[in-house]
Amino acid sequence: MKFYGVFFIFLFVNVQSYIIPQEAPANSGCARIHHEFITKQRTNFSYIDVKDCYESFPFDKDVASKTIDTLTDLIGGFYSFLDKAKEPPQPGFDFRPIDLIAELNVFRKKSFNTLYDFTTGVKHLFNELKDGHADFNSNCFTTFAFYTNMTFYSVINNGKQKIKVFDDTIDQSNIDCEVTHIDGQQAFQVISEYAKNSVYASRDLGVRFNMALDLSYKEISFAIRYEIPEKPDITYTLECNNAKKFDVKRNWVAFSNHAFLNNFNDSKTYFDNICNPIQPVSSNLNFREITNIFNNANGLLIERDQSVTTIGIVDDSVGFFKVEDFGVVKILTEAPAVLNDATFENIIQGFKGLAKTGVKKVVLDLSDNGGGYPTLILFFNILLFPNTYPSFDFDIRISEQMKLAITEQFKLATLDNIFDMSDYVNAKTHSNFTSVDDILGNNVYTRGGVKENYSNKLAASDFDLNEISQLIQSLTTPLPWKPEDYNILTNGYCGSACAFIAQHAVEFNNVTTVAVGGIASNPSLSYSSFPGGEMVYSNQIFDSLGKLGLLNNTLMPKPFPLTGTNVTFTINEVYGKINPDEILEFAFRPANFRLFYDEQNIRNISILWSQAAALIGSK
Repeated sequence: MKFYGVFFIFLFVNVQSYIIPQEAPANSGCARIHHEFITKQRTNFSYIDVKDCYESFPFDKDVASKTIDTLTDLIGGFYSFLDKAKEPPQPGFDFRPIDLIAELNVFRKKSFNTLYDFTTGVKHLFNELKDGHADFNSNCFTTFAFYTNMTFYSVINNGKQKIKVFDDTIDQSNIDCEVTHIDGQQAFQVISEYAKNSVYASRDLGVRFNMALDLSYKEISFAIRYEIPEKPDITYTLECNNAKKFDVKRNWVAFSNHAFLNNFNDSKTYFDNICNPIQPVSSNLNFREITNIFNNANGLLIERDQSVTTIGIVDDSVGFFKVEDFGVVKILTEAPAVLNDATFENIIQGFKGLAKTGVKKVVLDLSDNGGGYPTLILFFNILLFPNTYPSFDFDIRISEQMKLAITEQFKLATLDNIFDMSDYVNAKTHSNFTSVDDILGNNVYTRGGVKENYSNKLAASDFDLNEISQLIQSLTTPLPWKPEDYNILTNGYCGSACAFIAQHAVEFNNVTTVAVGGIASNPSLSYSSFPGGEMVYSNQIFDSLGKLGLLNNTLMPKPFPLTGTNVTFTINEVYGKINPDEILEFAFRPANFRLFYDEQNIRNISILWSQAAALIGSK
């Protein structure tokens, strides 16, 4: 099963260890954390202890050099947007053009104090791509997350955009107060700068602003973050009910989970078992746990008024609701915990139940959706819009490494290999590929000033489409709604698989879109982000190359020197339907309509649904 989404699960290969830090003193940060965990059963820890733990691993030039070698070989051989990333953005987007390999090579000449500094520096470079699929991470430095017990939202009052307190688990009297300043600077400007520089999963700054305030975003928000904050505390200046302003000073607190905390007792064991493990360890801290800690009311467990009737909820991933005289389908993810025939059947039953209520229009709420399985892309597109082709065409950048891998896979036909093209057909003829040359093609395009070979365009196979269509046959009659009876509501964080569903609805079926939030001074807001293509983990690449006997080939990348290191990116690129030469990842797609959060709809999503439903048929 191929993944189209952002998931924070790290796989490992067994390689030789290159550095082992000296035995840390008994009072080192990692040791103090272990002591607190064992003696007090705590999972919350002080800023200084985590900072000391992270910074206890010295910079190793050999490890850094080998890491850059691996990254440049992986990116040069397999990253689909290597050259396209060098081009300036379309109007509406906000990112800088990057020659990623050239800038990675600059790191060879740099020196750092700690492994943390080096790892964070490389991660920041990847994040500047503003590609939600492209990320560099180390399990070593994603074990803890930092928070201050306060979360935020943004509203427009009297023509001015303001930051307000969404929740404060320490002092609830602060809820809904305006945050005028953060550490003495204008709060809106601080959040905007954070969104611009630190949030990466959208090329649209307005969407990144939403993510900076959104606990549903699984990687970096202003309130909860993996990286060590600049200082141990932060000061918020609040104004409540137009009364006198006052300061609230909060310490950053770090927390983790038992899966990690049971794996070390000092810096050496932390390094051996988490940064460079022989055996895989648990995934990095799951933001579902974080939102549970905060009892965050989002996703399907949202506050709703009495006008909302729940039709059904499938695996905490898809919800069906009737609100007043319209329906809502809330798709939270295309990666349910279990995906089998029962999952598809339950989703179908949810749609059938909604249809039986007699609603004439439906809001498809795709907010806070980071993607999932391609099978569900095809499933939703066929189910909702059976009269249009359910998928976009894509191609692959054919580097020497990619050519060799695809050629060997075509000959050997190994199982579960990311270089396997047998799941796809020729996009023009819809026939199976009969030779490797039929896949590779002879297409030369110029991207970022570089001429490069690209494969023939590919599409989903008819076998896959027919298999999914058979799953939908339990519908005795098609769904009653036409494309004009739907609209799509998002906060822009509708990424990867979700973006394919949204953009298919628009490009193939002309469905209306509504985006909420963002920066008010920016007139438009994207309704989806990072459609990209098929996302892979570096260890999937190494596993696939191993099956092909290519791990020791001089063309191919070597595994990272530290097994807890990982990079993700896409290995293909998807094209639009309206403009078949346009790469969707770099195409600005603003919504037809724009809404903003206020003190009511931020807490009661049914109000926002009603506002969106009122726009159906307005285009």
